[in-house]
Amino acid sequence: VNIALLTVTDTRTFDNDKSGAILVEKIKEANHNLIDRKICKDNKKDIVLILKEWINKDDIDVVITTGGTGLTEETLLQKQLVKLLKNKYQALVKYLETSV
Repeated sequence: VNIALLTVTDTRTFDNDKSGAILVEKIKEANHNLIDRKICKDNKKDIVLILKEWINKDDIDVVITTGGTGLTEETLLQKQLVKLLKNKYQALVKYLETSV
């Protein structure tokens, strides 16, 4: 399985992104392929750009996101995922909407 990993954070870098590092290890242990890994700030523009890019790539099967759980005015990551997936994946969207 080809995977892209996005960490949404205002404070972490590749050097101290513990959850991202754990996910990278788990991906490797499961013999999956890490196609891309990015860290972005918790803002709508960056999140949407990265997710749209990955959703439209034929060589990415799964997108994993981590972070974006801090207390901010908006929980941007979950809201943007719901918007991007709404038309294609109604069951998943229903689940995500109940957890936002």
